[in-house]
Amino acid sequence: MLRVTVSALTRSVDATGVLVVGGLLTLLTWVVTPVWVGGALAFPPLVLFAPLALAPAFVTRGYFVRVLTDGVATGNAEGAPPFVSWNELYRNGVKSALVSAVLLAPLALGVALVALAGGALQSGLVDPAPVVAAIRGSLGDGGVTAVGGVAGGLVGTVAVAYLLAFAYVRPAAVAAFAASGRLRDGLRPRRVARVAGSGAYATAWVVAAATLGAGYALAGPLVPLVIGVGLVFVVRVAAYGLYGRGAAETLEVVDADGTGESTDPAAADAAERSSDLARAPTPEMPPGVQTGRTVSLDEPGGAVGADGGFEWGAPDGDDDGDDADTAGGFEWSTAVADREDKR
Repeated sequence: MLRVTVSALTRSVDATGVLVVGGLLTLLTWVVTPVWVGGALAFPPLVLFAPLALAPAFVTRGYFVRVLTDGVATGNAEGAPPFVSWNELYRNGVKSALVSAVLLAPLALGVALVALAGGALQSGLVDPAPVVAAIRGSLGDGGVTAVGGVAGGLVGTVAVAYLLAFAYVRPAAVAAFAASGRLRDGLRPRRVARVAGSGAYATAWVVAAATLGAGYALAGPLVPLVIGVGLVFVVRVAAYGLYGRGAAETLEVVDADGTGESTDPAAADAAERSSDLARAPTPEMPPGVQTGRTVSLDEPGGAVGADGGFEWGAPDGDDDGDDADTAGGFEWSTAVADREDKR
């Protein structure tokens, strides 16, 4: 499992391009996002530039969703996908961020309530004297400090436990969303629980966690040299490939027309409703063409091959390739009847 996912990038149709673009987007995410957040705190109108400032982060997230989708569908058999369909990457990145936000909402609410209680005590809106007196009467003078320490430790323990659960459940939720392309599938408790509760996903998650830990430890000292940024991206690609392979036991990618089958009954029922189908992708050239590997010209005088590349020859069945293009297409060769005209 680990060997296949780690080598996914090297088997990509555009390995160099994926590494360069992914590393650059990761670097921009680390630089642009904090600068924008600081600027927005100092000058609130900068919040309006959020779609632009967060674009590198959203596109990167969307790419990881695509890696995860390929992991569920084929185990990344064809290697890491190229950076194409950037609009789709952006949209999926936003949806992935929304999944994370919803999963973190209970923790954020708890932290907000604790902060609110602390602010109320500091401002004098609430008088803690009766409670303090009761604690001192029961536990002595050191009772207040002891109770405060226990309460703080309990809050910290709950927060850490929640973050660990979030780190485990979030990839499962994103996988549930990626398999169907519907955001609400990533927020369905039963669907997510089926993925997170499978043994294959648990194994894949442990391997991915170890891969991320080792990769970050290796990349950390190299980050100032920029090389580490690319290594972080590579490690995350491997991790999301592992998540996809682990989730494949309970999920199957649903096509845009809803013809894909899923082992999750909830997803199968949803796929039967035409109003709930994944949005059909925008027609575009094959990845090999977009990355500059092949040329695709759907014009008279040539035809698009099975792999999206251009096949030389006449489309009308004439193999001589010497007929002129009467439909206004490019003529690869022209038969000259009178050579005297060319002198």
